[in-house]
Amino acid sequence: MKPAILCLAFSIGVAVSTDAAELKVLKVGTKPESVCRGFDDKLYVTMINGDEPGDGGVNVVDGETVTEFCRGMNSPKGLAFVGGYLVCSDETTVWKVDKAGTATKIAQKDDFPNPVEFLNDVAASKDGKSVYVAEMGQPGWMFDPDGERKLWPVDSDKAKPPMKGCVYKVGLDGEIKLAVPAGNKMLIAPNGVTVTGKAGREVLVMGDFFPGNIVSYDGETFTILATGMRGADAVEFGKGVIYVSSWPLGKVWKFDRKTKQTTVLSEDFTTAADFYFDRKANQLIVPDMLEGTLTFLPLGD
Repeated sequence: MKPAILCLAFSIGVAVSTDAAELKVLKVGTKPESVCRGFDDKLYVTMINGDEPGDGGVNVVDGETVTEFCRGMNSPKGLAFVGGYLVCSDETTVWKVDKAGTATKIAQKDDFPNPVEFLNDVAASKDGKSVYVAEMGQPGWMFDPDGERKLWPVDSDKAKPPMKGCVYKVGLDGEIKLAVPAGNKMLIAPNGVTVTGKAGREVLVMGDFFPGNIVSYDGETFTILATGMRGADAVEFGKGVIYVSSWPLGKVWKFDRKTKQTTVLSEDFTTAADFYFDRKANQLIVPDMLEGTLTFLPLGD
């Protein structure tokens, strides 16, 4: 365990859409990836920022004002609020951040039982003291280098999955357990992860990034719940529906679990990343990584 990093906040610029006919959009900085509500019910956003080690971190959104909350991370991805901490993944590290903005490493590369390469989405466990973290593996094999964010066809012989994708359960105390094993062809490269079921009997639901399947795992059995949502990033359950975003396609979908119908809610994003399902306001808050924005997408009835 390395020493904690003390992170000081300062104000940065923010642009707000004021046209009532348009969606509310906030400029939040360079390469926002994941968003959730945290301390004092404010929004917190992981910021990848540039390529310099340590320039990544978390910003806080208070109304229409955005400030830096902490820095010292490399390329933070998923974010969840659990047990009085923000918890985020950062390449091969998992951090917890307290209300003062002090970030502490709770799990590092050598702590995991198997090699980790690309820790991605984070979801809070119902036990209130741990998170689930998707290990996606390096994603380069999925993309055609001649296209911009272009996935190889699912049946392409040029896409050779390493079958390393899995999910870990990481406690705030640093304890690590394998929650979803690697090697099953029904789950190749998990990105988005969400939790259903009850405490002690949790069911994980994951977006399989390359084929675009939404897959559940109850501790024994993999089940494909939905298909056709390639580049699946965020995955969240609503009432009778599943919401899914696609990073490479810039889309957000709604899948009706009863009718098995998929509806495109928006295809206007450049890179729709790990959104937050704001149940109170009945909206999705969607980071667009390459645009540097949060979009507040109402869900209607």
